[in-house]
Amino acid sequence: MTEFLIMPSKFPLLEIKEEKGVGTVVDSIIYDGSLSVNDAIVVGTLDLPILAKVKALLLPSPLAEMRDAKAKFVRANSVTAATGVRIVAQNMETVVSGMPIIGIKKNTDVEAVKSQILQEVKSVIVETSQKGIIIKADSLGSLEALSFLLKERSIPVCRASVGALSKKDISDAEANNLKDPLTAVILAFNVPVQDSIPVSIKIISNNVIYRLIEDYEKWVVEKKKAIETGELETLVKPAKVHLLKGYVFRQSNPAVVGVEIMAGTLRTNVQLMNGAGEILSVVKGIQLEQENLAKVEKGKRVAISMPDVVVGRQVKEGDVLYSSVPEAHFRIFKEYKQYLSVDEKELLKEIAEIMRKNNPVWGV
Repeated sequence: MTEFLIMPSKFPLLEIKEEKGVGTVVDSIIYDGSLSVNDAIVVGTLDLPILAKVKALLLPSPLAEMRDAKAKFVRANSVTAATGVRIVAQNMETVVSGMPIIGIKKNTDVEAVKSQILQEVKSVIVETSQKGIIIKADSLGSLEALSFLLKERSIPVCRASVGALSKKDISDAEANNLKDPLTAVILAFNVPVQDSIPVSIKIISNNVIYRLIEDYEKWVVEKKKAIETGELETLVKPAKVHLLKGYVFRQSNPAVVGVEIMAGTLRTNVQLMNGAGEILSVVKGIQLEQENLAKVEKGKRVAISMPDVVVGRQVKEGDVLYSSVPEAHFRIFKEYKQYLSVDEKELLKEIAEIMRKNNPVWGV
């Protein structure tokens, strides 16, 4: 008859640890059959199942609990279901907490038992090529619970396994970052996390499953915002500038004039247009008190240089100019308008009205 020990995915009391003077011990509960000293056991690992031999069986003394570090134990030759027992066995160095174990007797097909154990482990330790996050947990039971709750929230998982973070976990998360930055994350439940983690990935660790998921969902919201606002930074920002009278420093080649930023943000290398939508020049440089700037915001007075125009001809003192926002950029601004200020929204509306004089469906 084949004996079974606790399946930790169903009974998370199983614990594997090192005990001074004894070696590797397994705290478990035999829920079917019996187990004796010198019996063989097949134990699941993160790789292939291993075969080990039971060196000793220890039962807690009356009224003592298995999780009590000070509890005293007495030796037993055999135990039967359902009994809590501490098992001392050989070759357990690669075993992690939560793995399934099956006790075997003579004439048992060991390879068949190993295959059964392997399927038990594979049913929880998932690895696919589909897009998703990576999850780690201290036991199969915890991993199953975490996987189930993530599935309930429609959060895809591409890889799930038991134990501490590995190099493969880190490299897989880095690969995810290239596909989708929102999946470049590892959820670590009750497992150690090293300090040296690449900045391209996010490790979220917590010893409470619900809080771990809440932390992840909060991170996703913040990450999406960072991605979206980062995308906005690459667009041509709306700007409205007033050419100040009496502040013409050079009329041409390039023209250098003093301006006030009436609204928005003016940047270098942005085209400027007039109120009719005609592109006149480009902002080649911005200077404030002899300091070169890449951008300047509303309310500031600066000097800007503009090639290909002559002050008094194409542009005049007192003119109001606008940044020429590409139509595609305008549509993106509309999509992410929640990140724009009231002034920016109003200025974009003003620019759209200018452009629609010649093209009624501009930006629609």
